[in-house]
Amino acid sequence: MIRISTRGRTALVLSLLAAPVLVTSRASAQSDEQRAIARSMATDGASAFSSGHYKEAVELFAKAESLVHAPPHLLFLARAHAKLGQYVRAREAYLKITKEQLPPNAPKAFFDAQRAATEEVASVEPHIGRLVVNVEGAEAVKGLAVTVDGLAQSLVLLGVAMPADPGVHQVAANAPGFKPTSASVTLKDADRQSVTLKLAPDPQAALTPPPVGSVAAPTAVALPAVAPPDAPTGGPRSPSEPAPSAPPDRAGSGTSGLRIGAYAAAGVGVVGLGLGTLFGLQSKSKRSDADAANAQLQTRCPCRKDDPQAIAVAGLDNDAQKAQTLSVVGFVVGGVGLAAGVTLFVLSNKHEEKTAFIAPYLGLGGAGVRGAF
Repeated sequence: MIRISTRGRTALVLSLLAAPVLVTSRASAQSDEQRAIARSMATDGASAFSSGHYKEAVELFAKAESLVHAPPHLLFLARAHAKLGQYVRAREAYLKITKEQLPPNAPKAFFDAQRAATEEVASVEPHIGRLVVNVEGAEAVKGLAVTVDGLAQSLVLLGVAMPADPGVHQVAANAPGFKPTSASVTLKDADRQSVTLKLAPDPQAALTPPPVGSVAAPTAVALPAVAPPDAPTGGPRSPSEPAPSAPPDRAGSGTSGLRIGAYAAAGVGVVGLGLGTLFGLQSKSKRSDADAANAQLQTRCPCRKDDPQAIAVAGLDNDAQKAQTLSVVGFVVGGVGLAAGVTLFVLSNKHEEKTAFIAPYLGLGGAGVRGAF
């Protein structure tokens, strides 16, 4: 244990009072207010240490050191850690003091603290133990997390003897799809212990739906075996042979929606082209009748507008014009529908590159649609 005489304690308290004032040029950036606060916290920390309130002393000296660096701060911090049995932290604080290169004009209190740290660090070494943590099959576990006493540990430390304080340590491991596991390890002074954790698959993990907005991992689908081309088919099946399962639907839900839309649009296009053709034929027929009736009418000219045959010719012309208008509308709707159907069909085949076109035509003696697929 570290023992400090009353005289030594008084000297150290005086050095703490002077340390923030005698800080070297490295800390010249600190303001007067920061140095005053650090000095006050260091004084309170020394009082807490003398009263046996070591946790409070650790907090005060750590805050003072964060404001103004001074080896006496670290010295008291190391001593307080040692009193709490935190020998690993105490050794690190001691070593930080001993490794510091002090300038020749550094305050005497700094050199005194460095000399005391060099002497006292040897008293904490015999208390430090070693803890080895292993996780069975860690290399194959994705998302593995390991903690020691609630602090996350790097996975590179698995299987490495880590410095550890004497006492009880809680080791835990968890990973997605596995049940969390933990173990308790008790170390004595300079003791060495090893613990191996084993993660067991969690059957409930597969039943738990993923959170909203997350993307579920793809699941493996077993596909039925496919017989070779020359294998006989349609023969009798033995009782032990399982019934053939239906082939999996290779079309995704997205492409199936596009495929349905393609069929619907193509259907509208076919109907439109059919009506366009029908009305086109009607227009041609009405126009022929009107021409024939008009030819007969011309043989009896001069004729009057109220002549029944003239009225009939005008009616045939009007009917022919209406049919022609409906035919054009039908072809336009049909062409648009078929074009939309072909576009949706091509988009549904994401893994195939196809070039297709379709266009209605109307000419003398016929009408229809033409294209290439």
